[in-house]
Amino acid sequence: MDPYASAKDELKKLISSPTVGSGANEDTTRLQLIDALLFNCLGWNTQDATTEDHHNGSYVDYIVGKPAAQFVLEAKREGIAFSLPVGIAGRHAISVRTLMEDKNTADAILQVLGYCQERGVPIGIISNGHQLAAFFASRQDGIPPLGGEALVFSSLQEMHDDFSTLWSYLSKSAVSTKSLQRYLIGRKNQALAPEKLANSIPHYPGFRRRTELETDLKMLGQLFIQDLEQEKQISDDFVRECYCASGALSQYSMLSKEVLRARYVSVSAAVAGGVEKVSTKRGINPKLTADMVNAGLSRRPIILLGDVGVGKSMFLRHLIRVDAKDVLKKSLILYVDFVREPVFVDDLPKFITERMTEQLEADHGIDIHDRSFVKAVYNKEINRFKRTIFGDESDPEEYKRQERLMLAGHLAKEFEHLRRSLEHIRATSARSPLVVLDNIDQRPPEFQESIFESAHSIADSWPGTVFVAIRPSTFFQSRSQGALAAYQTRVFTIEPARTDQVIIKRLEYAREKVVESGTEGVFPRNLSIDDSDLVAYLDALIKAFKCDDELKSLIDNMSGGNTRDALLFLFTFIGSGYVSTQRVLDVADAGRVYTVPMHEFIRAIVFGDYDYFSPEASAVCNLFDVTTNDSREHFLLPNILAHAQRVAESAGGEGLVSAASIYSFGQRLGFSQEQIGAQLDRANKKNLLVFADSVDGGSYRPTSVGSYLHRKLVHSFSYMDAMVVDTPIVDPSARRNMRDAYSIKERLQRAKLFQAYLDAQWELFAPPKDETLFRWDEVSAELTADIDAAEFKADAAAQKRNESSTKFWN
Repeated sequence: MDPYASAKDELKKLISSPTVGSGANEDTTRLQLIDALLFNCLGWNTQDATTEDHHNGSYVDYIVGKPAAQFVLEAKREGIAFSLPVGIAGRHAISVRTLMEDKNTADAILQVLGYCQERGVPIGIISNGHQLAAFFASRQDGIPPLGGEALVFSSLQEMHDDFSTLWSYLSKSAVSTKSLQRYLIGRKNQALAPEKLANSIPHYPGFRRRTELETDLKMLGQLFIQDLEQEKQISDDFVRECYCASGALSQYSMLSKEVLRARYVSVSAAVAGGVEKVSTKRGINPKLTADMVNAGLSRRPIILLGDVGVGKSMFLRHLIRVDAKDVLKKSLILYVDFVREPVFVDDLPKFITERMTEQLEADHGIDIHDRSFVKAVYNKEINRFKRTIFGDESDPEEYKRQERLMLAGHLAKEFEHLRRSLEHIRATSARSPLVVLDNIDQRPPEFQESIFESAHSIADSWPGTVFVAIRPSTFFQSRSQGALAAYQTRVFTIEPARTDQVIIKRLEYAREKVVESGTEGVFPRNLSIDDSDLVAYLDALIKAFKCDDELKSLIDNMSGGNTRDALLFLFTFIGSGYVSTQRVLDVADAGRVYTVPMHEFIRAIVFGDYDYFSPEASAVCNLFDVTTNDSREHFLLPNILAHAQRVAESAGGEGLVSAASIYSFGQRLGFSQEQIGAQLDRANKKNLLVFADSVDGGSYRPTSVGSYLHRKLVHSFSYMDAMVVDTPIVDPSARRNMRDAYSIKERLQRAKLFQAYLDAQWELFAPPKDETLFRWDEVSAELTADIDAAEFKADAAAQKRNESSTKFWN
């Protein structure tokens, strides 16, 4: 029977309950009537409800809905009837004020109204077990809750007779679609946020102009820095010089070390015997090299776990070419990188076979289809064939034809032929394969499952060792529900390397290559920049990343442990239109090394290639964007981030914060589920929070990106100057003063207006100090100091230009 029909039958049984009409007390009413109505007749689960929830000295009978509370239900004893005026019974949409003409009903409505508004829960319901009234209790559309309408059922029989209406508005599936809210407010949606300043700028977002010097520098930056690791054949020299060992927790992260360590907790718990780190303080973990030798005997792959961009591929290259070079000197390295391979692969075993067959020939000079090699592989089969009726050598030509047919049958089984070939190589030359399946987490989950199965098949039946490199979240999901659940695995974790060390090594390596290119006469000609200029530029960057702790903190936190992102930020800065390359070179000509100002790095990262901040293109999130015409929402996302970090750092364990607790926090501040959900989506997309799905509504883990934004970047003029064009200004009088700005003086003045606007909205919001860790009033004080400092520098620069101009004319 389908859920709807089953629920209707349960309601029919409830009508005949002896409790109905008995005058039962509140506890009995809840147990025998309301529990049955919610959990048997409306499809809710007991896990969806919290009973006797305590808040501000009061207890609520039911809070229903997870992760976001959907409604509060206040139970009254069965004997208290809600009296309706004559002629009202049978109608479902009734004015709340009409219901309140009955004192018992009015008392119950006011009670549940207070509960909803304290917690930010949208729907309030009162019920005595056989009557029910639901109304919109916490709303932001300008209409007071008592001025709206309620959905009313005056008896259980009425609920049964019009069960489709009851189910359509109060069942679990219906409430999740907000159908009751639309019904009660006449389909009137909450007012949308006003337009942003960006909408009135004709050429928004515009492309930032670069000088010829900066354009050439960008090209050389790509050649000497970004593309170094993208080459298929990376030199041993690059791997040796640019590799940074993993495992050192960041000293610049704005997250606690406990949260940083927690990323692998769930994985360790899921693996018998736990997991090991690939590196120790003394270097490569000896257990890893031992497993590389013994993996062929244990017939299970070695899993390398690491988040996106932590350097799994670089670790594997360094392991193979440097750390374990002696151990692997007789190994056949067969490496399949799924980043570089075609997106669509129909037959995975065939695809892997083809790639490895190509590598055996190209890298090791072994053609497994060579006639003499094939005969050597299948020597046993040939000898057996000779004893069959087809092995009569009295007819040499027929014998050869039959032998070719027999061998062709073996060759047709490509995956098996590769396995037999590798076994033959090991038996004759003591060389075993090391198979690496890298970057499989760049592919869809279904494809990853297929690769897991192939990896286990290879490990189980082939000679040698198999490595599979994946993310912890991918591993955990497959371990719980997918292909890995059926296998025992050996797991090692790769933690992020220090981003400042990675960048310094890349810059120093690039500098070395530029010098070599200049001395060998291969540096690109016909450019506005030469090798000595590029060396001077790289010297400035090396100095910045060695000496400037603020810059290290910016890159380390904003990359979130992703070295790939950290290098991308570096590349974004090189040749940026927000940095005067000529000034860097002028300082070098004077015999000094340019000191990179912090605001230049911030602007390069925030704006990228554009004149204005573009939320779609920028790696940085606007914390003050809103989804509704509710100015309090400017402070919702930073408060969610602060709350999530506080809970994660105090709770221990895996550093996860349940979605339910975040919704509850936001609702206590008076925000709707839609507002909270929209901001959580933005946080997840911009890596401010990482979502982990689960049966109880999921959880979020705070990241250093979100922490740095709400604790540090919002204090800076450079950030606020960028965000003003992307933030809807709810106050019309303040919006009229917001205009496009070009000069530094205009931008400073506009930032002050934006700050004053947020100051005013914060005063209207006025949250209790014990509820919020993000306090705009405190942020505003620090922002004032940064704006004043920027204004002082702008005035000093203007005065210097005036003095230079005066000297020129005099």
